[in-house]
Amino acid sequence: MMEVLKEDLAERELITLDNIQFKMEHKVNLPENAKKLIGVNCQLLGQNVQINDNEIVLNGSLIVRLVFINEFEKFDSQDITETFEKKVSIKDGNANQFFANVTLVDSNWQLQDNQIILENLLAVTIQTIKSQDLQIVSDLTGDVEVRKTEHQILTFNSVLHDKFEIEENVELDTFCEGVLGVDVNPNLKEVVASSGKINLKGMLSVNVLGVKTVENVSVPYNTIREIDFSKSIIINGITSEDLACGVVVVNAVNMHIENTQNGAVLTLKLELMFNGCVYSNHKFNTVVDAISFDKELTFQTTQANCIEVLPQVNTTIDIENNINLASNMPYISHVLSVDGARINRLQVSAADGKTILEGVLAVNLLLENEEHLLIGNCYEVPFQTHIRMDNLDRDYEVSAVVVPLTVNAKARRGVELLIDAQLSVVVQANTKKKITVVNNLEEGAPKTDDGSAIRIYIIGDKESLWDLAKRTNLSSAALLQQNPNLENGCTPGERIVVYRHENVNLSL
Repeated sequence: MMEVLKEDLAERELITLDNIQFKMEHKVNLPENAKKLIGVNCQLLGQNVQINDNEIVLNGSLIVRLVFINEFEKFDSQDITETFEKKVSIKDGNANQFFANVTLVDSNWQLQDNQIILENLLAVTIQTIKSQDLQIVSDLTGDVEVRKTEHQILTFNSVLHDKFEIEENVELDTFCEGVLGVDVNPNLKEVVASSGKINLKGMLSVNVLGVKTVENVSVPYNTIREIDFSKSIIINGITSEDLACGVVVVNAVNMHIENTQNGAVLTLKLELMFNGCVYSNHKFNTVVDAISFDKELTFQTTQANCIEVLPQVNTTIDIENNINLASNMPYISHVLSVDGARINRLQVSAADGKTILEGVLAVNLLLENEEHLLIGNCYEVPFQTHIRMDNLDRDYEVSAVVVPLTVNAKARRGVELLIDAQLSVVVQANTKKKITVVNNLEEGAPKTDDGSAIRIYIIGDKESLWDLAKRTNLSSAALLQQNPNLENGCTPGERIVVYRHENVNLSL
């Protein structure tokens, strides 16, 4: 008798339902004590997602930093919080679990009549989970010879939005007279799954825009500090064979300055968030084929989704570019400060073995001309680079997050700027594949014997011992007993003798 052993398999897939972009326009009044605007930096901090029926309500905050010269001819700054709310209809109302994420794609501003007009482009990605329950034939027992294979699929486990806090003291330079603003940019170096948790390691690049006095004149300057961080996120059931991926973003920044005996100290209280996914690695055996010696077998197959997710790549890249200043610009003697670096209009595509990144690095620069007049402007540096990824091809869907870590700029020959930067890059790639598995089989009618005791078979091209056993309705062991030369492999064109009954004793 033959017994069929089956295994239940639940496959869950995280799919993207929609990608929506929308513009936000804000008008911000220039502070009353502002005499000259130097720069504007807009950053997306904090977001909340609520799902009501077939609608997603997105709430968040845009932090707008203004850097200007005040009425006392001193450098000054002001942070303004602009909240927003966006409602998005869900196209697929049949799904029961949704996820949404908001990113800042592009940011521009202009000054008109003492008002700053901000135009920001935001993107919303809406995802849901698609489930598929399968029952596969994992083994057969009884009077059969079975050929099995091992399959491996990544099944979606969970979406993570885990917050954690870091408090750090940054010693300011002795000549620092004030802080105009702080940019905190995360560089995630490792995302490793282990038993029951995900371990994160990274570094925060802190760019402090300070003020100092040079020849009785107040001027801004930059200083960069690096802060290492690590975090473990507890997830029940996760193992070291599972795959975790994601990014760390800054959710909130609070700072204050304290004067100590050793000088001024900038205390930073940061709220960071890990946005990521976990995929469970599931291995299972399934029957590919089987030989029955007394009955015909009929197989039923089905196709299962297989998500292939490549290991996340965390790296840094360096870019450098020259910018020619407008012909009507005065001769620039040097760059005083760099502020508000961000990545705009990022485009990501997959090629054979590499991810291609194209985008624009936007940065606010404060310049001083030969007459010691100050010029503040936003400059854009286009860049293109590629990241090597093993096994990547054009069928993969690739996503990337790029964050400026450090940006340096200097004037060259008075008419151009040399800007070089180090960018943190996180790349993730996945593709959908289908595998065919046996989900059922039936025993048919008994096999008939045509009465012939001996047959001659000619081995075909690429035919294995299993193929011969399948074609002759004999076991592999019986074929080897009757044709010992097959132990050295199957040679195409070779003739073999097949006895129709396995109990033939060749020694007689």
